[in-house]
Amino acid sequence: MYQALRNPWIYMAFIVPTLLLYGLFFLYPVVVSFIYGFYQWDGISEKVFIGIDNFTRLIHDEVFLKSLGNNFYFMAFSLIVNIPLVFLIAIMVSKARRMRGFYKSAVFVPVVISTATVAILFGVLYNYESGMINQVLRAIGGESWAKEWLSDPHLAMLSILIANAWQNIGFFIVLCLAAILNIPKEIGEAAKIDGVNAWSETWKITLPLVRPILFVMLLLTVSGTLKVLDIVQIMTNGGPFQSTEVMSTYALKVGFRSLELGYGSAIGVAMFILILAMTAILQRVSKSEEVQY
Repeated sequence: MYQALRNPWIYMAFIVPTLLLYGLFFLYPVVVSFIYGFYQWDGISEKVFIGIDNFTRLIHDEVFLKSLGNNFYFMAFSLIVNIPLVFLIAIMVSKARRMRGFYKSAVFVPVVISTATVAILFGVLYNYESGMINQVLRAIGGESWAKEWLSDPHLAMLSILIANAWQNIGFFIVLCLAAILNIPKEIGEAAKIDGVNAWSETWKITLPLVRPILFVMLLLTVSGTLKVLDIVQIMTNGGPFQSTEVMSTYALKVGFRSLELGYGSAIGVAMFILILAMTAILQRVSKSEEVQY
């Protein structure tokens, strides 16, 4: 067995298929999208080289700029609301003396549900006539409290953000909880001996020690919110009146409905560059350091 593991061909047998799949389904589409971005093409007729016209068009495209703003709205909500909520819930679960395993499983259940199922579920909950949310609001405050959650341009994006948070927050809670539980108990016991209260322990001890995990959560949140697609596509398809349009949904509409594959590819390239730039900036600003206990 040991001699077999020393054979480099054994490693190649596992690595090469993975690299081929990675190149086929990631590198090749990225390269092709970069190339198509310089062409005007409907997917059928001959491609026409137009230089950087597709990319300069992005700057003047009001719908693209609006979709870009919606992506940043997604990001801001996740950073300002979701991550602090994740840390708070993780702290509460870590303090639980009983049924901690049940709490961990309960918060993680939405993560394993497909996004399509979550979108359909919340679409039913948000239904104006029969949705449970409006039914409860009518029972409490009357008909005037019921809202068109997915048809009102002022409420549609918030409704999607809540559904998206419900599905994804459990993964970050488990991630943060694992980091909290990994902190040696001696540190907390020493803090209590020194008279440190629960708030100071959380703010001055726990938070700095889990900072590397919070940074990972930050990176995942930024990249995830900039490429969000499925939940928006299913719940509102970018409507009403493009109030929930994001870059991914707009790229799909431009590329496959309007048959402007060159411009759709340019939007995809812009997304790729933006995610790459945001990730690089975050890595420079918030350098993740190994915590020494």
